[in-house]
Amino acid sequence: MHSTQKSLFNPMKYFFVAAFLLGSLLPSFAQKKSSNDCKMCEREDHVHESPYEISFKKDWAFVLTGTALAATGHFVFVHDKENITPFTNLEIDALDRNDVNAFDRVATYNKSESAKNTSDALLIGSVVVLPSLFFLHHHTRKEIGGLFLMTYEAFSINYGLTNIVKSAVNRTRPYAYNPENYSYEERTDGESRFSYFSGHTSATASLSFLWAKVMTDYHPHMAKGYKIGIWSFAALIPATTGYLRVKSGKHYPTDVLTGYAVGAVTGWLIPEMHKIKNPNVNIFTSELFDVKTIGFSLKF
Repeated sequence: MHSTQKSLFNPMKYFFVAAFLLGSLLPSFAQKKSSNDCKMCEREDHVHESPYEISFKKDWAFVLTGTALAATGHFVFVHDKENITPFTNLEIDALDRNDVNAFDRVATYNKSESAKNTSDALLIGSVVVLPSLFFLHHHTRKEIGGLFLMTYEAFSINYGLTNIVKSAVNRTRPYAYNPENYSYEERTDGESRFSYFSGHTSATASLSFLWAKVMTDYHPHMAKGYKIGIWSFAALIPATTGYLRVKSGKHYPTDVLTGYAVGAVTGWLIPEMHKIKNPNVNIFTSELFDVKTIGFSLKF
């Protein structure tokens, strides 16, 4: 008999709960500082100017894209988990870790419940804590609504892409190759065919890189030490999460590397596309077969 392990963790649920709770706390952050009182900046004459242009005219496309991707990704992932054919006895017995490439094979020997639980905590902590950090700085606090909107856009786009790819690729997870440490029921659960790529890693990367990008964009004259510290912290969160996902036996190294890259690009790109008069970003509309479309181009 096959048993399907139903995951109680839904990152989109935690995201919206966190957004509501943090929004309800906004009035308590009434204390304001002088706009040129900024310890992060090297220049004493620093005057705050918002680096972003956030408006309905510009953001409807991002919000619509993120919502559509998140809804589609969630639907196909849940549908596939409920309807995918479990491994048969012959199929699970036929799995051979030697068929896994040498770089990824190490994950097929791993199992760690503590690593799994810690990676879950890092993900939940990133969803709750990183957006809340915008409340703690006098510049970002003033424009918290727009920053929350950008956070939603990055998170929803990344969430949708992750689940769509998981459902399309159907890569067998490492623990399915590990009869020494996992029971037959665990190796054939509802998650066993959704390894590529790591959603924990991509989500933490998108949120941490967005936070670091926003903080450095708000401080164009940021002291070098602060900048190194912010980006090192942002890079460490998904790296640690990815390591723990491999150690727990839930993902291969290539799963977490891909998740890291996708999340980091998403988290960096959304703020970059909102920057005021950014000569490197061009958003345009066009018509294709009488259907209006929107697109963008980047210059490097």
